[in-house]
Amino acid sequence: MPPADDAPPSYALPFVVAVSGHRDLHPDDVPAVAAQLYQSIELIAAALPHTPIHFLSALADGADQLFAEQVLALQRACAAREGEGGRRIELVVALPMPFDDYCREQAGGEAGARRDPAGFEAARLAFAARFQRYSACAGKVFVIPPAPPAALLGTPMTRAEAAYAQLTRYLGIHAQLLLAVWDGQSGGEQFPRLPGGTLDLVHALLHGVERDPHRRSRRRFAEPARGNLLHLYSRRAQSSSDRLPAASAAGGARLLRAGGRDGEAVAHWMAPQPEWPGVLAPTLRSWLRAPIRACERWAEHRAWCDAVAHTETRLQRTLDAPALAVLYRTHAAGREIDLLNRLHRQALLAGDAGAAQRYAASLEASGGAFLGSLGQGGAAALPAAQRPGLAPLLQAFRVADVQAERAKRWWRYRWRFMALAVIMASAAPTLRLTSGTHGELVESVVFTSGAMCAVGTYLWVALSRRRNAYLDYRALAEGLRCQMYWLCAGEAALVTDHCAQRAGGGMGWVRHALDACLVAPPVPGLAARGVLRGWIDDQRAYLSGAGNRWRRRQHARAVAFGNNMLLSALMMSLAALATTLVFGRSHMLPLILLLAGMKLATGVGAAWLSLATKMGHGETAAQAEQLHKLYGRADAELLRSEGAPCSNAEKEHHARDLAFALGKAVLDENAGWLAAYQQRRLNWHGR
Repeated sequence: MPPADDAPPSYALPFVVAVSGHRDLHPDDVPAVAAQLYQSIELIAAALPHTPIHFLSALADGADQLFAEQVLALQRACAAREGEGGRRIELVVALPMPFDDYCREQAGGEAGARRDPAGFEAARLAFAARFQRYSACAGKVFVIPPAPPAALLGTPMTRAEAAYAQLTRYLGIHAQLLLAVWDGQSGGEQFPRLPGGTLDLVHALLHGVERDPHRRSRRRFAEPARGNLLHLYSRRAQSSSDRLPAASAAGGARLLRAGGRDGEAVAHWMAPQPEWPGVLAPTLRSWLRAPIRACERWAEHRAWCDAVAHTETRLQRTLDAPALAVLYRTHAAGREIDLLNRLHRQALLAGDAGAAQRYAASLEASGGAFLGSLGQGGAAALPAAQRPGLAPLLQAFRVADVQAERAKRWWRYRWRFMALAVIMASAAPTLRLTSGTHGELVESVVFTSGAMCAVGTYLWVALSRRRNAYLDYRALAEGLRCQMYWLCAGEAALVTDHCAQRAGGGMGWVRHALDACLVAPPVPGLAARGVLRGWIDDQRAYLSGAGNRWRRRQHARAVAFGNNMLLSALMMSLAALATTLVFGRSHMLPLILLLAGMKLATGVGAAWLSLATKMGHGETAAQAEQLHKLYGRADAELLRSEGAPCSNAEKEHHARDLAFALGKAVLDENAGWLAAYQQRRLNWHGR
């Protein structure tokens, strides 16, 4: 059952699994398909133990309702086994059209009503009863928002076909994994690719879902979804299935891959392929050619081995090859989400009561700033109309925002340790003077120790899977902030259509997480001018607030200290040169001291400047300055619009356009900053 409204949210991001399949399943295959569905969703839930799994379905007849039945069975099993862990299993129902229209279409539509009115009415009432039996246990039931007209490309469609095509697009965009209950037959006149059908969804996921070609966006973006489609074989209750083999209760889902044309047999990935990352440990040649990449590959391999071991322990059975394929794809698609949820739960339920309270207060402060910009006093003060759709986004934003700051502090502490290790290695020549007999040995030991500490710390961070945590969580928080303001202003665009379209370095999961957070009821828009004014004022106050002023002062002090150290090194080098020219070799001790001090000052200054620029407050202050200018220009444009001689409706329309333009500019600025920061990281890694 869904959690109570007053329960503290212990999860941050959901993992969305959707279903699509035949409405007329063969009666002899239903028990086998039910067993395969349960095995698959049980495996997915066990692979991500810290993450809420939202199972998305339209509750059509056939595969959808069979899927919902297995989800509710898994929910009961998890509640009995894990206690409150059963809350993380949730059935989400997304309708392509209003409920009454949906019941009519499922009963046969207008053609069925004309052909047999009595039979049509009986079928409509029967479907409504079956639907309500499952929807009563669902966590969310809503009608999906209308898709942009330009997104539904192709031949002309009826209203019902357009609604089902819109559902197909919705599932393809917002689901991280999709189960297709399908007989594998496609192509030709006998099995046409109808809009919104299972074949249409399979084709869309294998070849890329067309995103919103927004009228204010310069280009389209098709995001391929290869590997995220799981196939469960089942026949239809038609004469065309007489020659097909019956479904088997064993074997489970298999990964579909692109490559076959319409009319050809479907192609599957065998599990798991050796070339997939994380399956095999790096070879000796990899360690010799690229040790940093080999460390990362080893971390992926160990994470995969641990995931297999833990999943087998939870399920109390050995996984076969198809199950390993599903586990690998689930692990690859959801491990970053599961890590963020685990970090959030550990901080929220920490043994130290004081630390847990401080973390909860940080979450409340992060969400309170957003609500304050809307004129709300707290999470409970969210308007009833906005709460179902906005509360999940707000919770994910809070966690991502706070975890980004924690990750940055975590990284800064490690960077400081590496800087101290470099300084220790730079000070090795000075320690040589402590002993005339063992000076060289002392120098070698200290230099080697400092170098090993620096490299070892870096490799430890690389193996911890949290090297890019700050970048990922910051991108996630900024995307959620922009999406919430857009929704409140009545703008239906998705931030994933306009940001991080070419993000690399493992940040692709952020896009999927943003899409998954939007599996919620639509948010009714507020007054666009009020939302935009609150957005601008909140961000300008933050960017010019005490926190950013302190960061600028700290950065200025760090840069001044680093420059002074480098200047001191230069002065000592000039003094050493003057000593050599004036006294020759008669004063060796002052010369050695000057050279050792020069080397030490150079190392300290370079390390301090690197720390201040990369992991200190330098880039944060520079980005804050650019964003402050951007919000200033938006403020001036909003004031100009408010003073224009036009109606309130025109002002609202202009404010909505300005909110979209502001969000697009903020997303571009953050994407550019993250790309530049990540590119330096990639160079640092030697890739």
